[in-house]
Amino acid sequence: MDPTRSFSHAYGCCQYHVVLVPYKRSKMFARADIREGLARIFFVIAERHGFEIKAYEIMEDHVHLFLNIRPSQAISQVIQYLKGCSSREMRQVFPELDGYSRCHMWSAGKFFRPISEVNEDTIKHYIESSQKKHHPDNTAARAWPNKMVPEITTPQRSLNDYSS
Repeated sequence: MDPTRSFSHAYGCCQYHVVLVPYKRSKMFARADIREGLARIFFVIAERHGFEIKAYEIMEDHVHLFLNIRPSQAISQVIQYLKGCSSREMRQVFPELDGYSRCHMWSAGKFFRPISEVNEDTIKHYIESSQKKHHPDNTAARAWPNKMVPEITTPQRSLNDYSS
């Protein structure tokens, strides 16, 4: 399935792997009802703020999320929504979570990385080969000074053609 979507004046995908850790790595998600409640809250937050949770795994002491966000959203803002709203909602639903830490539910840090279908070499090759036909005097070689751009006589192709 192609993860790219059409947005207002944009077409693409912004996917991230996010890991959230409770304050002091507490094992506060050991109970099944707490894990289910947190999952429901995460999906409500995602719907409210217009991003998608494609997959998730809630462990005893951390949470993995696979997110698809809009290009206009910053990943730090999405994580702030997830941590802030879930903390408030979870403490209302499960008051016993106050026993782990009265001030914080989540640690101050965050881990995220973008998920992509192509890697750096694929993008470099695409840029070098697609721009070669537009610059016959070899000005495309200046884009990557440490490499020589090979002579390519094939027509321009899309980035998806290189992802195989």
